[in-house]
Amino acid sequence: MVALAALVALQTGWAADAAAVRVSGYFSDHMVLQRGEGTSVWGKAAPGAKVKVAFAGQSLEATADAKGDWKATFAKLAVSKESRDLVVGETTFHDVLVGDVWIASGQSNAEMTFGMLGNVVNQKEEIARAKDFPNVRSIKVERRSSAWPIDFALKTSGWRAADAATLPKITAMGYFFARDVNAKTGIPIGIVDDNWSGQYIQEFLSPAAAEASPLGKDMKAWRIKVAEWHEAYASYMRGEKETLGDDFWPSIEQPLESRLHNGMIRPIRHLNPAGVLWYQGCANEGDGLGYEVLLDTLIADWRGMWGRDLPFYVVQLASYTAPTTDPKGGNGFAPVREAQRRTVAKTPRTGLAVAIDIGNAKNIHPANKQDVGSRLARWALRDVYGEKDLVPSGPWYRSVAFKGNEARISFDHVGGGLVAAEKEPDGAGVAPKVKDTKSLRGFAVQAKDGSWHWAEATIDGDEVVVTAKDVAEPVAVRYAYRANPMGAADLYNMEGLPAVPFTTEK
Repeated sequence: MVALAALVALQTGWAADAAAVRVSGYFSDHMVLQRGEGTSVWGKAAPGAKVKVAFAGQSLEATADAKGDWKATFAKLAVSKESRDLVVGETTFHDVLVGDVWIASGQSNAEMTFGMLGNVVNQKEEIARAKDFPNVRSIKVERRSSAWPIDFALKTSGWRAADAATLPKITAMGYFFARDVNAKTGIPIGIVDDNWSGQYIQEFLSPAAAEASPLGKDMKAWRIKVAEWHEAYASYMRGEKETLGDDFWPSIEQPLESRLHNGMIRPIRHLNPAGVLWYQGCANEGDGLGYEVLLDTLIADWRGMWGRDLPFYVVQLASYTAPTTDPKGGNGFAPVREAQRRTVAKTPRTGLAVAIDIGNAKNIHPANKQDVGSRLARWALRDVYGEKDLVPSGPWYRSVAFKGNEARISFDHVGGGLVAAEKEPDGAGVAPKVKDTKSLRGFAVQAKDGSWHWAEATIDGDEVVVTAKDVAEPVAVRYAYRANPMGAADLYNMEGLPAVPFTTEK
């Protein structure tokens, strides 16, 4: 049986050699430090030990607390492309830049690299071009699931500057985002590649957020069981119990919530990121519209941990599975996409990168990550980097007005105007082809009896007028509200960005 102290040491990563000054695994050569205020260096040392930190003309001294934790926080750091040294105690980190650090998180489509699965569009060409962006850097947080919150231990790849050798190990989504932002602004961009394929959003919630969520009853029950386990184990160690029972250990199995947060997010809580790129939701298909509450909870949870309303940009799930012809739709990823839209619509400093037109019916990992990254970058370039006139999104449902047999839809993010267009899914960086028509595909209306019907839709200025022959008084409208609307939904703006799928139902 594992002693309790050893179990705690295993979970926290804090071993016996407390005399040495240690720095978080987040820090390495080639790193990007976050510009501005609040950027810290942190680690472990003997309680009371003094740790000296020096960078960019600033000299800091931190004192390890009773648990051995220390943290040194810089005054404001200015953007710098200059390769400089960061000195921590006796350790020197080389080739350190100052810019913006973004967290790329979620499941497999966030994790997918240029070397994973071998299906990123223009893979060889992009790898060859990577040398042109040496100020794009990335660090991979290694997978770690923990039932207990980890305060310090963190295993990473170390920071990598983008080039032909490193790009196969870098998140494609994150790289294309970083490349676009760096190319437009000149600011060094670091990507914290902190994700895990196939995982539920609940895994990324802190224990406190998970317990407070609608699914929290499972977490609360688990916490009670853990408390009982601790007491029973302590009693056993004191000799008050002869045995713990054959079913004792299996009885403390943790529910899904928080395991990845404990092992992969909490250890970087002292980071001061520029923002978050979030591509996740496939695993939560069964939650449907309920994903809205989970995404709301995640954004609030992470913003609370980092102490500010940091930008949070979401990739809406791409088209997947065989197309269907039922006008009702609502199958597959459609409700999760609607949940993502609703969260972003009501939450300040968020954005949504639509991907329904660049999916793949047979592959849940679509190859066109360039357009995903570029669409994420548009939000950041407008809201973080000052390009106020940039249109960040395709047409976004604002309101509907019903009159007789007609539904009139108004949109935000109309940009240069509404158009019918068609995008080649793997045409990375290629604008969709605008059609010579004002008629649109992909709209359906609901009759008073609850039935759904395909509709005729026509662009009328900055609005779309929708009618259906068999529906005298429509009560709701849906657009692209199906698992795979590729080729059957064609509303764009003149900037070449697809309309966000929606339903007008409350």
